[in-house]
Parts: sequence; C-alpha cells; structure tokens
Amino acid sequence: MMLTTQIRIDNIFFEHLETTVRNITSVHQSIFLLCSAIFVITFSITIYLIIKHRRGLGLNKKHFHKSVYIEIMWALIPFLIIFFLVCPIFVTILR
Repeated sequence: MMLTTQIRIDNIFFEHLETTVRNITSVHQSIFLLCSAIFVITFSITIYLIIKHRRGLGLNKKHFHKSVYIEIMWALIPFLIIFFLVCPIFVTILR
C-alpha cells in the first residue's frame, strides 16, 4: 500500500515539475528572442551610424550635450528593456 501511494505522489510531483520546466523554457525562449532582436537592432544602428558619419566624408560633429530629450531616452529605454525582461520571469516564478 505504501509503495503505491509513494508512486502516486512521485507522479504528481513530476507532473508539476514538468509543467514548471515547460513554463521556464517558454520564458527563456521569449527572453532570448527579445535579447537577440535588441542586439541585431542596436548593432545595425551602430554600423549604419559609423558608415554614415565617418570622418572621411568631411562632416562636422554634432554635439548633443544638454539635450533633455536624449538624456531621458538614454535612461528610459534600458529601464523599459529590463522591466519587460523581468516581468515574465516573476510571473513564471510566482505561479
């Protein structure tokens, strides 16, 4: 009798563990795709700006000092990225 009860408990435990692992894998894949997209976008913009604004073209440097809009974006965009990365993790863990 004890052996059958133990097997049932183990099955319930492993079924719960399996769904938890599926949820974690799903969140991991989503975050990986989001990070990959951010990397590709950032790298593409960087390469474009390097090619477009190289010194050999004789262009003058533009100064962006004391621009409130750029300072706010500089702080807000990374915060939003981290927020959208952390939210699914907390939802998965607290489920």
